[in-house]
Amino acid sequence: MDQDRHAAYLILKDIQVKGAYSNLAVNRYVQAEAVRSPAFVRELVYGVLRNQLFLDYNIDRLLRDSKGRMKPGLRILLRMGFYQLLWMDGVSDYAAVDETVKLAGRFFKGQRGFVNGVLRTFVRNEKATVLPDPDDEIGYLSVRYSCHPQIVSLWLKIYGPESARELLESSQAIPPLTLRTNLLKISREELMKAFSAEGLEPEAGRLTETGIHLTGGDVLSGELYRNGFFSVQDESSQMAVRMLDPNPGYLLLDLCAAPGGKSCAAAERMNDQGSVYAYDVYPEKIRLIQEEARRLGLECIRVSSADSTVYDPSLDSAADCVWVDAPCSGLGVIRRKPELKLQPFEEKVGMLTQIQTALLSTASKYVRGSGRLLYSTCTVNPAENEAVTDAFLASQPEFTREEQIQLLPSVHGTDGFYICLMRRQND
Repeated sequence: MDQDRHAAYLILKDIQVKGAYSNLAVNRYVQAEAVRSPAFVRELVYGVLRNQLFLDYNIDRLLRDSKGRMKPGLRILLRMGFYQLLWMDGVSDYAAVDETVKLAGRFFKGQRGFVNGVLRTFVRNEKATVLPDPDDEIGYLSVRYSCHPQIVSLWLKIYGPESARELLESSQAIPPLTLRTNLLKISREELMKAFSAEGLEPEAGRLTETGIHLTGGDVLSGELYRNGFFSVQDESSQMAVRMLDPNPGYLLLDLCAAPGGKSCAAAERMNDQGSVYAYDVYPEKIRLIQEEARRLGLECIRVSSADSTVYDPSLDSAADCVWVDAPCSGLGVIRRKPELKLQPFEEKVGMLTQIQTALLSTASKYVRGSGRLLYSTCTVNPAENEAVTDAFLASQPEFTREEQIQLLPSVHGTDGFYICLMRRQND
C-alpha cells in the first residue's frame, strides 16, 4: 500500500472524526508513518481540506443517492481521489484511481467496486465539474471557495461582494512561511544572507523590521533554527509586538501565551531585560513556552499555568504592559487551518465573546497608570474584535484607545488579525 496516501487518509479522518487540528495531525503522522514524500502528504491533505465543499458537491452529482448516508472514511477516499484527478499534475489518472481503490479495499471491505465506479465515471466524463447557480450568491460562493455559508454570509455583510470574494480567494491560497528574526543574535540582513547561502529565497517583510518571507526548503531542521536565530511567526503577530512596544526593563504580562511566540517576541524587543510573565490555562502547553525561550536564549520569561479570566490580586496595577491574545473563532487563519472554514462558527461566538470580555476585564486590573493594554485576535469578525473593545472602553473610562487595525490576508498579505492598543490614564 502507498504509505503517503495511507498517511493522508489517516490524517483527514482524524481531522473529520476526532476534530484534530490539521497542522498537528500532519506533523504527527509524517513523523510516525514511513512516508516517502512529506510534501505529497501535505499537498493532498491541505488540498482536500481547502476544496472540500467543492469536491463534495461534485462527488454527490455522481451518486445515485446523494442524500444517503455514507461512512465518513469512504467519502474522504473519494475526496482524495477527486483531488488527485483534478489538481495533482504529477499523478496520472490511473494512479489516482488505482491507489484510491486499494485504500478502499484496505479500510472498506466490499466497497472497492463502488469507489472504482465513481472515480472512473468522473474520468470518463472528462473530469467535468459544476458549481451552484450564481444567483444563489451564498450557495455559489460557499461551494466555489469551500467556505461554510455562515462565513460567506458574514463577509458579504461586512465587506460587500468584491472584498468578500477577495477574502474567500485568499482562503484558498497556500500561506507563506514567515519568520521573525531574533535581533538579539543576528540582523535581518545577515540572516537573509545566510538563507541565500543555503540556496533559499528570502524576502524582507513589508510590515516589520524583523519579518522574512521564505521559499525554497525546510529551515526548521538546520543550524540557524537550532541556534535560535529566528522563529516562525506571521507578520501580523510581529506587528502586534511592535505596536505594544515594550521597553527594556518593563514588566509584561502575556495572559494567553502558548505556544510562546508572542512572549518570546516581546522579550526580544525588550533586549531580554525586564520580566515577561507568560500564562496559559493548559498546563501541558507551558513546556512549549519554556523550550522556545531556551532555544532563543531568553532568560527574562517566567511561565505559569493559570486561568487568566480569574483575578490575581498580587498583580494589581503591577504591569507596564498586558497582552490579551484572546481565544477566537480563528477566521483569520483559515488558509493555515482550512478545517476551520468548513465549520459553523455563529453558535460559538456568544461563548467566545464572554471569555474575551472576561479576559480583557481582568487584564485591565493589572495595568499600572499610563500602562498599555493590547487586545488581539486571529479572526475577521467585528463581534469578537471592535465590539469587544468598544464595550470595554465604554465601561472603563480610565482607558483610551490609541490605535487599532484589522489586518486582512487579501489586503496586507498577513493572517487576518485584529490589534487594539489601549492605554490607562495616570492615576
